[in-house]
Amino acid sequence: MRSLACLLLCWVATLGAAEDRAVSAAETAYAKGDYATAVEKWSEEARTEGVTAGRLSALGNAEWRLGRKGRAMVCWERALLLDPRDPVALAGIRHALNAGGTERPAFTWTEDYASFLTADVWLILATLCFWVAFLCVVVPRLRRRSASEANHRARVIALTLLALCIPGLWGSRLLSERAVVRKTEISLRLTPTQYGEPLNAVAEGDVVRTGRPFNGHVRVTTADGKTGWLRAGEIESVRGPGLPADLDQKAAP
Repeated sequence: MRSLACLLLCWVATLGAAEDRAVSAAETAYAKGDYATAVEKWSEEARTEGVTAGRLSALGNAEWRLGRKGRAMVCWERALLLDPRDPVALAGIRHALNAGGTERPAFTWTEDYASFLTADVWLILATLCFWVAFLCVVVPRLRRRSASEANHRARVIALTLLALCIPGLWGSRLLSERAVVRKTEISLRLTPTQYGEPLNAVAEGDVVRTGRPFNGHVRVTTADGKTGWLRAGEIESVRGPGLPADLDQKAAP
């Protein structure tokens, strides 16, 4: 058993050392100003080892250094969906808003409320509370017995927590329905058509609230409350698989 435990410890230590080397390679490239290599390293880590808030935040910093405001904002916003308190993502977005010329809608109270936990945690907590309350009601009736005092207490606690989860679920939905402008020099359109009248201009990296899609366009609302239509290929949803899409690349002939 001792030899098996030693082998297991050595294997875990080897994995930890390998991960540290991979992370340090990306961080070293970033520290040297080789942001393209840093993006490549962190992207490779995300594809092979999984997407985390830390990797997305670091990737967003490197993308911002390369002047890719849209990709950087997507990384930071998705990092906050995984970890609403990620300090690197929060600092990156704060810098983008203050010095980068980007705009982001102010949070509603439900979005502020939802940011205390992730969407998955809100959903799991609400589901557990619902089933606890349901069982507290059904089980005594199936057993044809009156509910005990402990049953009443559990029912009240479960229903109270379920009620507290509702604004969290709604706020999480609103947070995930935002999108980031990925193209430069574009404007909102009055109608969802190719020749729609241009309205207010939006900049790469701006965060907008999305509405209904129609005719290859999406109705959006900007940070200052202006509404209009943008092409679906000009924005990228905050809710996504992880790494930002390559919207900047031209389609293959």
